[in-house]
Amino acid sequence: MSTLTTLEKCVNILSLFAPATPTLNVYDIAERLDLPKSTVYRYLSALKHHELLEEDTTPGYYRLGGKVIELARSALVASLEDIARPFMERLSRQTGETIVLAGLRHHEGVCLEKVEGRHALRVTHERGATFPLHAGATGKVLMAHLGQVEQKAIIDDVGLPRFSETTITDKQQLESRLNQIKEQGFAESDGETIVGSYSVAAPIFGRTGRIVASLSVSAPRQRIDKTTRETMIVLIVDAAHEITGRVAADTAA
Repeated sequence: MSTLTTLEKCVNILSLFAPATPTLNVYDIAERLDLPKSTVYRYLSALKHHELLEEDTTPGYYRLGGKVIELARSALVASLEDIARPFMERLSRQTGETIVLAGLRHHEGVCLEKVEGRHALRVTHERGATFPLHAGATGKVLMAHLGQVEQKAIIDDVGLPRFSETTITDKQQLESRLNQIKEQGFAESDGETIVGSYSVAAPIFGRTGRIVASLSVSAPRQRIDKTTRETMIVLIVDAAHEITGRVAADTAA
């Protein structure tokens, strides 16, 4: 069997997974591609080993794995930064604070783009810097919109290390908070990773409805009062929604 034939069959298997068929079992794949089940098992094992497929919560079924999702997000990064930059600059003018666009890199978050605040005293981030997903508004809003299997894999791999007194280190408490974040559409942090800072973040989704990034605003806690907090939440949620619309439109074009 040639390498090309093997590659083509693996690509054909991956191509079967689509919004209409997010999960498939061995029998589905064998029937659709007219392949022996033993052959399908062999290819599924290889694809699973390379994280291109993973087992679904339903026994016997498979879905696209983390590596495929990473590749898809990487393809979006350049255009996503271009799309988000004007909104980030607008947000920084409106709030005077630092705005961050962040994405996922395996089991951690990564700063893709930033716009610095105008104040001498400000919260700052570096492009390419990584951060935990269980702590801080940016990380939690990304983690909240992942599936339970992915969330568990992150916790099993990284754990829940403490960075400050407000860091969530209890699994049940984190699960409850992530559910709340997903329901309300934004996440907040009061010094969970950087003591004395406040941040609020909202999710950005791709055309398929899967999270691709988060948008956040960060400031020293001393500049945050009730009115400022409420204004920041509205501004960041609205901007993230606008960026999501632009991402979907550009992807479909």
